[in-house]
Amino acid sequence: MLRNPCLAVLLAAVLPLLAAIGCNRADGPDAKPAGTTAVDAASGTGKSGSSPKTKGDKKAGEKSTSADATRDPADSKKTIRTGPPKAVAPAVKPVFQNVAQSAGIDFTYFNDMVYERFFLPEVMGGGAAWFDFDLDGDLDVYYANGCVLEDPVPGSKSHRNPMFMNLDGKSFVDVTTECGAGHEGYGQGLAVADFDADGFPDIYVTNFGANVLYRNNGDGTFEDVTEAAGVGDALWGTSTAWFDADQDGLVDLYVCNYMNVTLQNKKVCSYNMRKGYCGPGDYEADPDRLYINRGDGTFIESLDDFGMTAENGKGLAMVIVDFDNDLRPEIYVANDMTPNFLFTRSDNPSVRSGVDRDKRYCEIGTTSGCAVSDMGLNEASMGVSCADFDGDGLPDMYLTHFFNAKNTLYHNLGGLMFVDDSKRTRVASTSIHTLGFGTIPIDYDGDGAFDLFIANGHVLGPYQSPNEMSPQLLRNDGRGRFDDISSFAGEYFVDLWLGRGAAACDFDNDGDTDFTVSHLDRPVALMRNDTRVEKRWIGLDLRSANRVPPVGGRIVLTSGDIKRVRPITAGGSYLSNHDPRMLFWLPDGDFTLEIHWPTGKVDRLANPESNRYHRIAEGQSPATGS
Repeated sequence: MLRNPCLAVLLAAVLPLLAAIGCNRADGPDAKPAGTTAVDAASGTGKSGSSPKTKGDKKAGEKSTSADATRDPADSKKTIRTGPPKAVAPAVKPVFQNVAQSAGIDFTYFNDMVYERFFLPEVMGGGAAWFDFDLDGDLDVYYANGCVLEDPVPGSKSHRNPMFMNLDGKSFVDVTTECGAGHEGYGQGLAVADFDADGFPDIYVTNFGANVLYRNNGDGTFEDVTEAAGVGDALWGTSTAWFDADQDGLVDLYVCNYMNVTLQNKKVCSYNMRKGYCGPGDYEADPDRLYINRGDGTFIESLDDFGMTAENGKGLAMVIVDFDNDLRPEIYVANDMTPNFLFTRSDNPSVRSGVDRDKRYCEIGTTSGCAVSDMGLNEASMGVSCADFDGDGLPDMYLTHFFNAKNTLYHNLGGLMFVDDSKRTRVASTSIHTLGFGTIPIDYDGDGAFDLFIANGHVLGPYQSPNEMSPQLLRNDGRGRFDDISSFAGEYFVDLWLGRGAAACDFDNDGDTDFTVSHLDRPVALMRNDTRVEKRWIGLDLRSANRVPPVGGRIVLTSGDIKRVRPITAGGSYLSNHDPRMLFWLPDGDFTLEIHWPTGKVDRLANPESNRYHRIAEGQSPATGS
């Protein structure tokens, strides 16, 4: 999110070069300019020595928002539009409509922003999770919500994580009270899996505070089983994901933790003589967690035992995917201004050289080339998208970063080696004036090449400019190079937001990718994809024999000379959980699908019926869905 002051000397030396190549970070929050100070927040003094306030003065009858609590009336221009100077109209016009309100989803993340408090959790936002909790064939959506950070009233039910049930692919209804999963903590990340293999998906919620595990009872209700399961970590949890870490047929849980930030140790920083939020350079890292499923409803924390211990993480995003096609997934953790982690179980001797052979995993981010930038610098990683962006059959990674710095695309070279390809792919030039969070790979135009959605918004606070930003849609030209076509994508993309979590879905089951975005200060968006694509499609709902998500597997579509490879992943974006189903646009003519399961089994399907979803059980014939 923010920069480390230890880089100030290095940046000063190479600043002219960085500016020339689009990597200038001279205005980042941790490398403080002359006159920048960190104010002891424990003193309780507000602006001009006044006492802190809980909200600004409002006119009678005017609705108060968290943004009003800190906005400086004398400095209202805090926004930036992030589109390119001149964009060429794409052949397929993107059409995305925000239908949240009309569909019945009315929710705004409560971040409890207090005037001049500048407590870092206030600007981090929350995630979203898509899953079919009642197994009716329509994806429901669950959002993380915040709460009062100082002296909360337990049981007040003022701010809960809401659950919206999908009624018919067009409308939703709030069932938070009825389902019993309305957690009242300061919600951050979400992950969904059937941890007890009873056939019903369960929810894990990370918090600024103790995390929560909700077990799906199968009757439309959830039960808090956190204490019994032993997964109530009380650190600042962020992104999280389920996968089978030890290949024992039970789903395990990785939890990213961020930093040790409390009301007692918080600081207030100054940028250009204006107060703002301090960043990772001012706080110590919290260690991540790995919970191994014992199969009896309980878990044991095993990060050290599995060899996943790494120093100074500050993780905000993660993705779990098989990068080297050995059907054993790697775990990639995107850290904030510290080197990113890549954990692998590879047996390649060159990969595991010097590693304790008794450990299941080893950390190879630096030697693999995906820990830092091409300049050898730590980057402020917030969100991650994973897909085969250049069509070579190997999954690549796209990471969102800080304002006045590039986002990064790591090209997978094979053999667990990566290269920062941000400049050639043009993602560096399209991101220099943005600060990105949630990001989604989306083939909006059906050409088989994954495009990118990015939710943007600054973090320093409303006294700093820019603050709100427009989101982006980047079109892949089919060769792994990207153009910003946001200005052609509709009203949402030219409006200004503080975007945070983003989760992909096909909530109306029409074969294209929709998505939802959580914001600060404004309601969530439900972006329905109405783009006209004159092609067939097919959707796959994969079910492994042991009900563990088949993370680490892959699907290969072949049609004539066309071959497209899709990895089966967990995690991704920022704090969010995507639709678990897999979508393909189909070429003309005959086609085959090969499903490579993590067990090593391969199922082959020739010309299954198009324009519908199929449920594929490992080793069985497909069952036709909607």
